[in-house]
Amino acid sequence: MSEDLNEKIKYLHKIFENFSNFIELSDFRSLLLFTLTSQVPTNIIAQLGLGSSKETINLPYNPVFNIYYQKINLITAGSLIIYVKNEPITDKFTLEKDDPIIKSFLNPYEMELAFRGKEKFIFPMISDCSALDTNGNSNLIIKIDDIFHSLESFLAVSEPNLIFALNASDENEPDILFTFNMMPEMPSRMDQKVLKIDVFFDNDHKTRDKTYLKREQDYSIKYLDFIRDVSHADTYKSAYSLIMHIKSFSKP
Repeated sequence: MSEDLNEKIKYLHKIFENFSNFIELSDFRSLLLFTLTSQVPTNIIAQLGLGSSKETINLPYNPVFNIYYQKINLITAGSLIIYVKNEPITDKFTLEKDDPIIKSFLNPYEMELAFRGKEKFIFPMISDCSALDTNGNSNLIIKIDDIFHSLESFLAVSEPNLIFALNASDENEPDILFTFNMMPEMPSRMDQKVLKIDVFFDNDHKTRDKTYLKREQDYSIKYLDFIRDVSHADTYKSAYSLIMHIKSFSKP
């Protein structure tokens, strides 16, 4: 059994060996859903630096790289940049939440769940330089904290609002689902940046092309393309996780 775990850890280290601060998502809708999910006050990602006031939702745009992005300030590992390559969706600085441009990316039920008041979006134009000014020492060291052996276990223990999914290029290999473990990890060397992850191997590719996981009260799981018609009671009995499908770990 320990040999099997060691093989899985080696496999994960190989996948993440070139990971260095950047995660590219597949499309703008993904980044928008990521931003809205991260605005939830209980989400530790939001507590560590993502988001702004409750009524203002930031969607920064870097005109040099033509990317929309979110910057997550990590405790010991610098900054993590989640981005998508996209032309500007508007030339305005602000958009109301019910603007047709926003509605074109979200269905009515997603909008109902995402917004609670008079939220509006702002689109600041910023070139973040923190990940570039690293003196050649930008790579993160990924450490595996927990490997879960069932998706039910992963969702019940981690209770993730967000799950990153890395689809295997070979159909015989598993897709990798992971979340960042934000508990501080002190590196053994001063020039190291360490980030921990919790992992599940999706051998059957059940989450591929899905947008949400719904965990029922009895811990059964539904795989969803869209959220449709969520009742108020359902939000208390069930838990939803947003799946972020990774396009690459490349720098923009």
